[in-house]
Amino acid sequence: MKLLKDPKVIILLVCILASLLLIAFKGISFGVDLSGGSTIVLQTETELSDSEMVVVNEILTSRLNTNGLSDVRIYPRGSDEIIIEIPESADLDRIKKILTQQGVFIAIINNQTAYTGQEISYVEEPGITASGYGVGFKLTLDGAQGFADVAYGKGGYPVELYMDGNLISAPILSADLADGNIHQSQVITVAGSSPTEEDIDEAWVIYTALQSGSLPVKVQIEYISSVSPTLGSEFIKGSAIAGFFAFIAVAAVISFRYKNPKIVLPILITGFSEVLLILGFASLINWKLDLASIAGIIAAVGTGVDHQIVITDETIAGEAKKVTKSIKRAFFIIFGAAATTIAAMLPLFVMGIGMLKGFAITTIAGVLMGISISRPAFSRIIQYVLKH
Repeated sequence: MKLLKDPKVIILLVCILASLLLIAFKGISFGVDLSGGSTIVLQTETELSDSEMVVVNEILTSRLNTNGLSDVRIYPRGSDEIIIEIPESADLDRIKKILTQQGVFIAIINNQTAYTGQEISYVEEPGITASGYGVGFKLTLDGAQGFADVAYGKGGYPVELYMDGNLISAPILSADLADGNIHQSQVITVAGSSPTEEDIDEAWVIYTALQSGSLPVKVQIEYISSVSPTLGSEFIKGSAIAGFFAFIAVAAVISFRYKNPKIVLPILITGFSEVLLILGFASLINWKLDLASIAGIIAAVGTGVDHQIVITDETIAGEAKKVTKSIKRAFFIIFGAAATTIAAMLPLFVMGIGMLKGFAITTIAGVLMGISISRPAFSRIIQYVLKH
């Protein structure tokens, strides 16, 4: 068939195949509102600048990654709120401690600061040490020298270890560490050799704070909302049903308008192909689909159907010798409408305004793939259909 040899149609078919392969083998990830999980809203003590917010996000991300939670979303909302979405399987109680701890660490001997968290170069995972269960770490050379100077001659004094102003440990300084020499290796002991679950959690919270560094500002939990996996699956099912009925409604309107299956079917098939392209793109970039993203897909496909109607009407209205000119006029309208849509979505995407970013990403991706892949192919398909 001549149509299948058209380069624009071939590009569309290849992209559809690639999307199907991505969806089949890589899968589609869903946000907590569809797969289940919790959304934690943190509020900072003071308003932050953009650069400070980036630092806070990076530290919180590092803390969660340290605890094996890479499957999380962290994004700012305004200048004093941070949203964290975590999966259902995560230990919520431990995560709350990790997120709300500022992580300002200070070691004091005889009312003198021996070292701080900024002078720690390496942190070991919690485990059994010579003094019990705790967290081992190494000081920088400067930090170790400062400790040696403060500790000199103070064997038998307590080394008071404070995290965010709270005393977490106070081991007795041994004479070996008070000899004035540099000792980089240190330990924070939280329990004996048989730690409880609470001791283990405390050690991991300390380890995480030392590993990631301190936050530039205190944060507190404003509120937590949770969605069960069962409710999330119901949302997915509801979205699928809504999408199906939306497709039926569009099919009914288009059928009423054109009353010709040869015109209606290409419009519907092209619209469905755009859904596959967007889902394939989401799978490619590991974007988690949430309810806002699904709304963006519907908006993008709706825009696509509008554009296909414009192309169809211009093709039907154009005389045999003026079809090319009519198609060009249709694409001029389409590109103008697409540019307007993208311009409206860009602020939501760039500023990352919470869940609206998902709506912006899927809408922009759908519009761009539509005007560059599916619309050109549809114009060739509809011309072929009307000629035959």
